Amino acid sequence: AVVSTQSTGKDLEDREGPEGDRVRKLVYLITKDVHRTDRDHPFYRDNSENSDILKDLLITYSYLNPDVGYVQGMNELLSLFLVTIEDKVAAYWSYSNYLDTNKIFYCSEGLMAKLNGTAELLASHDPELYGKLVTLECGNMLFCQRWLLLCFKRECKSFSMAVKVFTMLNTVKPTHTLSLEGGRDCDILSLDMFHVVAVLSNFKRDLLSFREQTDVYQWSCRLKLTDMSLIFSAKQLYLRSIRDSTN
Repeated sequence: AVVSTQSTGKDLEDREGPEGDRVRKLVYLITKDVHRTDRDHPFYRDNSENSDILKDLLITYSYLNPDVGYVQGMNELLSLFLVTIEDKVAAYWSYSNYLDTNKIFYCSEGLMAKLNGTAELLASHDPELYGKLVTLECGNMLFCQRWLLLCFKRECKSFSMAVKVFTMLNTVKPTHTLSLEGGRDCDILSLDMFHVVAVLSNFKRDLLSFREQTDVYQWSCRLKLTDMSLIFSAKQLYLRSIRDSTN
């Protein structure tokens, strides 16, 4: 399909019938999210047209890929590509290629499979810590879903760090598959899952001190990563897991 970013949203909105209704709903959701996407970054702050480009690229992708559509958070991911590459066509196709591999994690069953896999990894790596989370009714790992959906973007101290974390978490191709309903396969062993385990292990003392479920959720929302060290811990855990599975 040919990508056009010239008034894409407006052109599609003018369509009639159910298709037009679908597009107008997409435009509403996307516009609302784009207005708060990296708004303090100079790329958007100094040039409002870049926000319009981000919006049109999101609308174009969602329209051309109705099986994926739009999920809150996709605006944050596309922004990583657009700000870094500074070319709308190259950013679009980079984002599209990323979702070709990861789009299944943006449906509820794919995300739950990933969260369940992360829970299994933590239970194997640190039974004490996982047991504490279960006691606090956090064993389903739902408090980690934003970390996984956005590749820890909001947890990074800066945009440049977020780009580095995103890049490193996607240098390792996911392994193993889980069959889902409809005959689809879901990659359930990926580096970002090991990064979750590394982060939780690093803050084990804090987590063990919590007494309520809300303590965990509030902590996860406030979390800020200041360096890349836990990425390397995650890679070590990943390589150890692969090595153990082949022995």
